[in-house]
Amino acid sequence: MKKESPTAVPASLRRVAQPPAHVSGANASVNRYLAAYLIGVANRLANGASNYYRKEFNLGMSEWRTMLAIGTSNHRIVREVAEMADIDYAAASKSLRVLEQRGLVQIEQTKRRGRAAIAQLTPEGLLIYHQLMEAARRRQKRLLSAFTPEEVTLLRELLQRLESQVLYMNA
Repeated sequence: MKKESPTAVPASLRRVAQPPAHVSGANASVNRYLAAYLIGVANRLANGASNYYRKEFNLGMSEWRTMLAIGTSNHRIVREVAEMADIDYAAASKSLRVLEQRGLVQIEQTKRRGRAAIAQLTPEGLLIYHQLMEAARRRQKRLLSAFTPEEVTLLRELLQRLESQVLYMNA
C-alpha cells in the first residue's frame, strides 16, 4: 500500500485541472471593441493560470490570490484579504475556508480587532506561498518576454490609465 506524504492533499479535496480551450481572439469579430478584447485576453490568461496552479498546487485562482494577499503580511482580516487579492468578500471567505482545510492557513477569531477573523499562513502555507511567488515570477517573465523593459513600463501605465476609466465606463 502506497503511503502518502504528510502534505499530500486528500482525494476529497483535490480539484482537477481542465485544459484551456484553444481560442484565437485577435480575429474574433467581437474583439473590435477594446473592452471585449481585453476581457478575452484576460480570460485566456486566467484559464491558463488556473490550470497551471490547479495542476501544480491544487489551488484555484481565488485561493492563489488569497495566498498571495496573506503572504504580504503576518496576518490579515478577511476584508483586507479581499481587498489585497482584488476579489469580493464572499470569494475571499470561501478561499480562506478551503486553505484552512488544506492546512495552509490558520484563522483566529478575535475581539482585539472587533469581531474579525484573522488569517495567517501556517508553516506549510508559507512554504507554498514562496513556491507560488516563484512560479508567478517565472510565468510573468515568460508572458513579458516579447517586450522591452520600457514597453513593460508603458503597458502598465496604459493599463492603469484604462483602469481609471472603469468607473466612468460603468456609470
